[in-house]
Amino acid sequence: MVSLDLLSSFDGMIWLQSGKKVGEIFEQHQTTISRNQKKCAQIFGIKLQKIGNHWQPKEDSLLLQLERMVHQMARLQGKSSLRLDANRWLDHSLLNPPPSGWIVSSTKNFSDSHSLECLEQRIVDAWLCPLRALPVEANHLIEIELSSKEDIGVVVLQEYANHQCILNLTSMLKQTSSAEQIKQ
Repeated sequence: MVSLDLLSSFDGMIWLQSGKKVGEIFEQHQTTISRNQKKCAQIFGIKLQKIGNHWQPKEDSLLLQLERMVHQMARLQGKSSLRLDANRWLDHSLLNPPPSGWIVSSTKNFSDSHSLECLEQRIVDAWLCPLRALPVEANHLIEIELSSKEDIGVVVLQEYANHQCILNLTSMLKQTSSAEQIKQ
């Protein structure tokens, strides 16, 4: 088992693609981020490499996936902040202020496929995205509509769709969305 800091540094680089952003979000110095992600990769026998401008693991590791499951369960139990990938809605009024208990961020200029991959790998716990952004065969995911007017929804792993943290998030975002629509 690896510490929260080690896995957050490693997964943060994959999710956010910036040591500076990872440091801001997880409140760590950039040198600590670098050291932590290297140590984490070493523990799992893999390497984090930069291809073009994209950080990604060189190999896959079943042990890493299992560790991510443990860490996600700990986040869902309130032992650490949950993670919401906000993709193109980072500055949206839905997230101002950010939901309590959630870290909200996004990779700059990345595709829906990157956000979807981070969700499927349990690097993030929810993804704020365009409605109907899911591939048809993604029956292990649930899309929860927040606002049909703005074409926004939250996608989560199906197994956690009814978890209280997810229900609270979607309820809060729906209320904020409804309030915004009334103002307009």
